[in-house]
Amino acid sequence: MKKITFIIIFILISFTEGKSQNLELGFGIGTGTAYIIENSDSGINIDYSTPFSSYVDLKYSKSENYFGAKVRFQYLNSGIKGTNWKNNSFEIDGEVTSLTTFILLEHLESENWNFGYNFGFGYSNQILRPDSINSSNEIVSNYMSFHLGGILNKRINENFSFKVEPSVLWTDPVNSFRNSDKWQIAGEDISLLLQFGVIYRIN
Repeated sequence: MKKITFIIIFILISFTEGKSQNLELGFGIGTGTAYIIENSDSGINIDYSTPFSSYVDLKYSKSENYFGAKVRFQYLNSGIKGTNWKNNSFEIDGEVTSLTTFILLEHLESENWNFGYNFGFGYSNQILRPDSINSSNEIVSNYMSFHLGGILNKRINENFSFKVEPSVLWTDPVNSFRNSDKWQIAGEDISLLLQFGVIYRIN
């Protein structure tokens, strides 16, 4: 996945020689509600703390195209506490951290104020640490994720813009359709994020 990501970034950069082609670098931070289905299930004793999220992305677009292409690296961290509902004798007091590489399509005009949206799939690497002190029993998972976001963008000047981005992060959508007995802790679920970011137009 890393090789594919670097190839995509190289292609995006190499395409920006034309005047009608734009390359933008974005970064931001935010919070929200993590793993809302599992967190709201009254039948299990699991609580997720308010998450911290951050991202860095690179977008390539052409003025005549409706969509631009974006590569995003999305970080998400949330505390987790309760009882392991897969093994009721095991108490959890730790954290969940994930890093997802997304390939997104995004529509956003270059007006002073503008609404837009983006969507796409990504590859997530997640680490569940049931015990924040002892890291030897951490669980590493890899799965596909889906992102759908809205955008409120305010252009500051020719090169900089500020944006607010509410989004839905669906982790492991493929296995979400399995029997619920096979679901995992901090696995097949949905998180709601609200992130604030800055966009710098490179070209």
